[in-house]
Amino acid sequence: MSDIFASQPSDAALLAEIYDLEHDEVTEDLVFYREMVARWRGAVADLGCGSGRLFRPFLAGGATRILGVDGSAALLERAAERLVADPTLRAAADEGRIELLRADVRLVERRDRYAVAVMAGVLSHLDGPEEALRALDRAARLLTPAGRLIVDGVGPAGLPTHDLPLSVDWQKQLHGRDVVRRSELVRHEAPEGLRVLFSTIVDVRQPDGTISRLPASYRLWYPSPEGLEQLLGDVGLEVEATFGSHDLEPLDRESERCIMVAHRAARARTQTTMRSGDAS
Repeated sequence: MSDIFASQPSDAALLAEIYDLEHDEVTEDLVFYREMVARWRGAVADLGCGSGRLFRPFLAGGATRILGVDGSAALLERAAERLVADPTLRAAADEGRIELLRADVRLVERRDRYAVAVMAGVLSHLDGPEEALRALDRAARLLTPAGRLIVDGVGPAGLPTHDLPLSVDWQKQLHGRDVVRRSELVRHEAPEGLRVLFSTIVDVRQPDGTISRLPASYRLWYPSPEGLEQLLGDVGLEVEATFGSHDLEPLDRESERCIMVAHRAARARTQTTMRSGDAS
């Protein structure tokens, strides 16, 4: 994922702050990620980490190291601020156990390997299956031979069933300022999945009564569960578990989330071992 704010005619730093205002309220997945990391304890690569909302549960699950990758400089700056503000995160960062990397998840390369790689809410920001394949292939390359990739996205029941006109999503407070977000949504069914044009207008009321308006527009893409499993298979990964929620409910057509846990297929593991032996 490149910088999700780069193409917006707005203040990227303020958009990142508003991003956190909304996303920091999400807590239902924190236990899930803590337990997933505890199951395969080791280094964790958070691909599309945003401002590092999941770093704390990764550490609580026993992550030995955390690599946070994102294309947005504004979100990574927020992540750096989070590390300073949280004593637990700050201690881990001081020990060299947390690294922030600005990179496109479709292009990221590392020599080190990870027990767990996480792609939460990432695929929807990629432009279809070709770009998703590139990102999933890079994620697979980051895994240890026994590593797991967790792909977490919107499930069938969480997708819009019709276009939505411009309307108010929420009203919040940001440093004593009133913030109102409006959005509209236009959907398009395509063979490769659901494509959505999602546009927002955020109004921030300043202390002097003036209003700062931040428009933004995102092209989103949502593969079907079957399509996602096929993409994982195409990069040599085998799905070992699927969930329809962070409470580990079964994945079906009524699921709000689509979560897949995948590992290297047997042939891919053998090839990786052979390459490692040749390199040594």
